[in-house]
Amino acid sequence: MKGARSIIRTMTIRPLLYAFLLAAASLPGLAQAQAQETATTNRSTDLKDKPSFFDGKALATLPENTPVKVLARNSGWTQVETAANQKGWVRVFHLRFAATVEQSSSGGSGLGGLSSMLGFGRPKQENAKIATIGIRGLSEEELKNANPDVAQLAKLINYRVDKGTAEGFARGNPALKPQQVAYVDEVAGAPPQKGRR
Repeated sequence: MKGARSIIRTMTIRPLLYAFLLAAASLPGLAQAQAQETATTNRSTDLKDKPSFFDGKALATLPENTPVKVLARNSGWTQVETAANQKGWVRVFHLRFAATVEQSSSGGSGLGGLSSMLGFGRPKQENAKIATIGIRGLSEEELKNANPDVAQLAKLINYRVDKGTAEGFARGNPALKPQQVAYVDEVAGAPPQKGRR
């Protein structure tokens, strides 16, 4: 009888132990998935109802250094929510994002690997002072699906003129006068520039 109880107890405890370990391993991932990106306004900016200069109506003006939660992105616009639960769109250039840098956890021993697997030895994130904006407003899908606009390129090429035509236009307009413009490195106190002129 004692042997049967021991087997039954082991069969009952083992699945519970596995379920507990699985739940413990998934908790850090859930918490990280729920964390939203935050930003701060880097100047006074309008909170718009639509991501548009012309069609968007200003809902409020956010002062400089207003903390916001990032909800979505649309081209050069970012949908945000303020601490007062105001939702709207601001220009991505009017936001300062907190950059993060991952450092690997110290898991040199066998227990370190086990704790990493369970989520206790996760990489530590620290704030970094990195200025990033670049192409932040475009999604990865928009970049993958981008196509050249051949009609716009042809229109741009039609605006091109040769040097003689440009000089003739300038000579024919009395309001335009020739001026000498110094290169940047020729201006007093400017550091010398490298590259072609």
